Amino acid sequence: MSDESFKALMQETGVQPMSREPRVRARQTLSEQATKIARERAENASPIEVHHGLSTDEPPPMNPLRVLQYVAYDADRRVLGLLDEIPFPAQIEIDLHGHTVEDAARAVSQLFHIIREKRLTHLRITHGIGRHSKDGRPLLKSYVNRWLKGNPDIIAFASARRSDGGVGVVNALTQGLFDDRWGRTTR
Repeated sequence: MSDESFKALMQETGVQPMSREPRVRARQTLSEQATKIARERAENASPIEVHHGLSTDEPPPMNPLRVLQYVAYDADRRVLGLLDEIPFPAQIEIDLHGHTVEDAARAVSQLFHIIREKRLTHLRITHGIGRHSKDGRPLLKSYVNRWLKGNPDIIAFASARRSDGGVGVVNALTQGLFDDRWGRTTR
């Protein structure tokens, strides 16, 4: 069948071609000069000292192999499909391996501050599964689960694919994806 006859058949039957954007986005690389400027700015910046305000009361025990998944009450469940992109286009990542609960709370609080300040929409948190904790329990996983659910900017999160860290990593999306509060267009 030729292209012309195929197009004619599509018009005749009323079938419309799909227009779909590819889901995989190439990473943006900074020029050498932009990298130099960013490094200088980071070296001259004063550290942000923030009282985290996150609960450090011990959460209930959690199975270390449990998959985390959450969608905010007012969000469409189809948003979970965005968390399954290959590769997940995280704009910022944080690794909590080796952190105490208090250190992790400070780091996650600072992360929340940064995602608001820079209007980021995709984030990844590596919390591990508790192999090196005192009792072999996934403490940080439980805390991260609670802290993400308690942040109104987070609309959805889920454990990463097995190849990206599995149940020791959580990918999250923020409200900025779907509203114009940050002056962005909806996706």
